[in-house]
Amino acid sequence: MALPARVHSVFRSSFDRYTKIVAPNGGAIHFLLQSQVTNEMGVRAREILRFYITDAPGTEFGSDKAAVANSMANLDATLVYFNSESAAERAIDGRLGKVDLFFQDLYASESVVEGSRAYVNNTVRDATLEEVFHLVHGAGIQPTLPAFHSRITAATNAAISAGIYDPPPTRELPRADRPFEYIISIIDVYYGMWAHERGGDSFGGEYRYNTRAAIEAGDPAGVAAMLAFLPPYLEASLAVTGSWNSEFTLTRNPAVPYTHKTQYLTNVRLDGTRNASLIGNALDNTLAGNSGDNRIDGGGGIDSVLFSGRFSEYALTTRAGVVEVQDTIRGRDGTDRLSAVERLVFTDRVVDPTAGGSFLRGDGNGDGTIDLTDAVYTLNYLFLGGAVPACLDAADVDDSEEVQLTDAIYTLGFLFSGGAPPPAPWPDCGEDPTAEGLDCATRESCP
Repeated sequence: MALPARVHSVFRSSFDRYTKIVAPNGGAIHFLLQSQVTNEMGVRAREILRFYITDAPGTEFGSDKAAVANSMANLDATLVYFNSESAAERAIDGRLGKVDLFFQDLYASESVVEGSRAYVNNTVRDATLEEVFHLVHGAGIQPTLPAFHSRITAATNAAISAGIYDPPPTRELPRADRPFEYIISIIDVYYGMWAHERGGDSFGGEYRYNTRAAIEAGDPAGVAAMLAFLPPYLEASLAVTGSWNSEFTLTRNPAVPYTHKTQYLTNVRLDGTRNASLIGNALDNTLAGNSGDNRIDGGGGIDSVLFSGRFSEYALTTRAGVVEVQDTIRGRDGTDRLSAVERLVFTDRVVDPTAGGSFLRGDGNGDGTIDLTDAVYTLNYLFLGGAVPACLDAADVDDSEEVQLTDAIYTLGFLFSGGAPPPAPWPDCGEDPTAEGLDCATRESCP
């Protein structure tokens, strides 16, 4: 995220890091960060913008957002991320204000990251969703989707007439800017950012409602305008701060105030190296651990857990419904214990740990046949630190409910000394008639 080698001196004097999103036309949407803006904040802002310009299938104006993103790139749209409001004022009043640049400012002092103390305790009003959407609205939506902007304007005027939205005086907020502030009131409230406000309103009393239920009942035109462009849940890829070392949950719990925000998230990962837990909600979640050892519970829905490497680089075991995924590459994904997860997403394949219980006894390496390599695979696992068999039941050749040296000996005896064949399921795939302690994390060799 260092500043590019070729950058105007006015930016180099004010900012020390940079990131971008590449639009479909090959142009860039820029992010400039000052010294007190953490990398976590910068990545979060970038991923929220990426979410805003990602297609929302089935919506009236958001099903194809390529033109919005391309317009932003053509205008060199830039989020200028300052340390504070005073730092922004100094820069904008100086040389930065004279640069021909379509920019929107955001301050570190009004930003939070999931899992930070300010996020958990709701002590800082997070302006990231607001300011990032202002940039999308001004540089992307207004030039390319005039009908959508008109829809927002009509909803704004209706909300003002109904006493739902009370904008600042025109000397502070020109009439033309009211739709920009109104629609972000809807977005912030709908995604749970204001539910902690005790007065029942939001944005310092400018907007009447502060929860999704209240806004759906009281301002349906505003909600309809938002959902004409965005999905109902905040699908941005967000990271829990690396200092987090306990349970972070997306499930709504009134006793845990930050969950009025996380209940609407779908795509969350743990950052850093600390051991921590991640709990999903009832939605279809995409989750990921960090390089520590993590417990991940998908909750309801069809949930996916992402991994950094190829399937063959992990050892998978399943016991009592819990899938343990151990990364054999030190310092990368650690060991994760997963429950209520339907998809394990590796870089080269997707594995369903909930697939049926069919396997072939003796096929310890999962290649669909029983041969010498199965015995070698088991011996490597037992004595040389090799990968754990993906299906322990298959490696348990003598059906003793334990994988041990006798299983490799049993296989060799069957193959080369006329020994007894493996117990069922053999010679065809099937269920374990004596299913007890062992299980399969995957059953790729059997249908």
